[in-house]
Amino acid sequence: MSREASRKSQPGTGEAGWIALGGFLVLMVLVVMAIWVGAQTNPGTEKLPASDPVSIMGALLDGTLVPTGAQIGATLGLLIVPAGVSALLVVVALRQRRTRSRVDYKARSMAQKRDLIDLFEEAADKDAQRLGARQAGPGVPLASTVALPGGKLYASWEWVQIWLMGPRAGKTTCVCVPQIIQTEGPVLATSNKRDIVDLSRGPRSEKGVIWVHDVQDIIGEAPAWWWNPLTFVTDMETAEKMADIFITSATAAGAKQDAYFESAGKETLSRLLLAAALGDLSISEVFRWANNPDPDSTVGALDPAEILALHGQFDQGEALRSTQTLTEKQRDGVYGTIRPWIGVLGSDKVLPWITDNGSKRPHFDPEAFVRSTDTIYLISKEGGGSARAITGALTMAILMAAEKVGARQAGGRLSTPLMAVLDEAANVCRWRELPDVYSHYGSRGIIVSSFFQSWAQGVEAFGENGMSKLWSAANIRVAGAGLAEDKFLSFLSSLIGDHDVTKRSSSTQSKGRSVTTSIQRERIFDVADLTAMPRGRAVMLASGMPAALVKLDHYSTAQYAEQVEESKSYYEGLAVKEGRTTVGAAS
Repeated sequence: MSREASRKSQPGTGEAGWIALGGFLVLMVLVVMAIWVGAQTNPGTEKLPASDPVSIMGALLDGTLVPTGAQIGATLGLLIVPAGVSALLVVVALRQRRTRSRVDYKARSMAQKRDLIDLFEEAADKDAQRLGARQAGPGVPLASTVALPGGKLYASWEWVQIWLMGPRAGKTTCVCVPQIIQTEGPVLATSNKRDIVDLSRGPRSEKGVIWVHDVQDIIGEAPAWWWNPLTFVTDMETAEKMADIFITSATAAGAKQDAYFESAGKETLSRLLLAAALGDLSISEVFRWANNPDPDSTVGALDPAEILALHGQFDQGEALRSTQTLTEKQRDGVYGTIRPWIGVLGSDKVLPWITDNGSKRPHFDPEAFVRSTDTIYLISKEGGGSARAITGALTMAILMAAEKVGARQAGGRLSTPLMAVLDEAANVCRWRELPDVYSHYGSRGIIVSSFFQSWAQGVEAFGENGMSKLWSAANIRVAGAGLAEDKFLSFLSSLIGDHDVTKRSSSTQSKGRSVTTSIQRERIFDVADLTAMPRGRAVMLASGMPAALVKLDHYSTAQYAEQVEESKSYYEGLAVKEGRTTVGAAS
C-alpha cells in the first residue's frame, strides 16, 4: 500500500542519473567476471598470452578463443543463479509491500529492535522465570513490531495494559482472544457480545472449567451456576464497596445529584447490604427493603436495623433506624435515591444468577477460582435492563480475592498470574476503585488489560481523573484504529514525538535548476495520521521505551487457529440451532 495521497514527492537532487549509471557499471562488471570464470573451463585459455578478464574478453570478441559447451554452461550458470536470487528477492519484496500499510514507513522513526528488546519472547521468558510465573507462559501476547517483521512482543507478568481501539478495529480477534488462550492460568474475560466466548471457549475448556455469566441473556446461556454477591460483604467496608458498584453502574461519572440524598442513600444501601449478609438472607431482600422501608411492614421477619443490632452492629443499626424514622419526605428522598441503583435486583432474568433456587447448582467461589486454571466470561451491556452492577460486582470480587490469595503466596503475588481481559470495560465493569489499584495489581500477579472504544467512553465510566489514572498507571498503552477525538489524539501525537526530516526546495533560474536541502523537525504522527490509522496497525507506548508502530496479529496466524475456528463453528452453530441469539462477526 502506498503512502498517504497528501504526501507529495519532493524535488529530485539530480543524483538519480548517477545512481542508474553506477548500477549499470556494476552489472557489466558482474557479466564480465562470469564470462572470465567460465573461460577457465576452456582448455584454449592456456594458449593465450594472458588470462586476465580484459584479455579473455578480447580473445572471445576477435575469435581467438572459441567458446566450449562447458564454458557456456558455466557462464550461464553463474549469471542465472544471481539473477534467480535477485528475482526471488524482488518477488518477496513485492509481496511484503502488498501486506504493508500506508503508515509502515513511519516505523523507521520510532522504536527499533534494540529499544524493544525487553518485549521479545526470549527476554519475556527470562522475566517470567524471575517472577516464578513461567507456568503461565512466557508473557502476555501483544502484537508484532513493524520495524522488525515477525518480531512478536510480549508483556511482562507484572505489567498492566490499556487499549483504545474503535469498533471493528480487531481488538477481539487480534488481542483479546490471543491473550485469553495463550495464558495457562485463570482467566477473567468481560464482553458485551458472544464473539469473545465462542472463539476462545473451546481452547480454554482444555485447561479448566468454563463459567459463563450471562445475566442479561445476551448469548442465551442458562444459569447453570450462581454467585451470591453478599458473600463478598463481611463488614461495613465491603458493604460500602458493593454499594458503590451499584451506584457507579447506574450513573455516569461526575453526574450531579443532590449531595445529601446521594450520601445518605449510599450509607443506607451499605447498611441494607450488610444486614442481608449478616442475616444470611437473599440479596433480593435488599430490593424489598428499599421499596418498603417501613419497619412495621415486615411480617414474620426481622427488619434490617434489628438484624444489624443482633449481630453486634449496634451503631449501624441505630443509624439505619434513624433513617427509617425520618420525616416521610426525607425518608422518601433517601430511599427514592436508592431504588434506581438496585432496580436490577428485582429482575426475574437476573435473580437466578444471584440467588439459590434449591436446584443444587454449584456456587461460584472467587478464591477457589483464582487458584485454578478455569475461565469465567462475564457478559453484560449498557442500556435498558443493564445488569452491569452484577458483572461489575463479580469482577471486583474476583480481583480482590486474587489480591487476598496472592498476599499469602511467595513474594506477595499469585504464583500463577490471573489474566483479566476487560473488553468493554466502561460498560461491563464500572468499578470506581479500578484506576486506584491498577498499577498495584501488576505487582500482585493480577494482569489486567482494559479495552475502551474511545477516551470519552472511559471518562464517562471513571471520570477524567480516573481515566487519566488508568492511562498513567498502565505499563502498556496502545491506541489503534477508529479513534477520532482531537484532544486525546493531540496528546497522543505529542507522546509519539518528532523526527528529523530532509526537506528540499527547487528553483529554476537562467543558469539552470538548483535544489536546496534543509533538516526540519515534524511530528511522526499528526492528528490526521492517527485518525486515519489503518486496521491492523496501532501505536504502542511501553514503560521506558519509545513509541512503537505495531502490527496486530490475527488469531488465524497462530498455531491454535484451527481450535479457535472449531470452537467458533460449534458454539455459533449451537446458538443458531437453538435460536438463542443473532450471531455476529467478531471485531
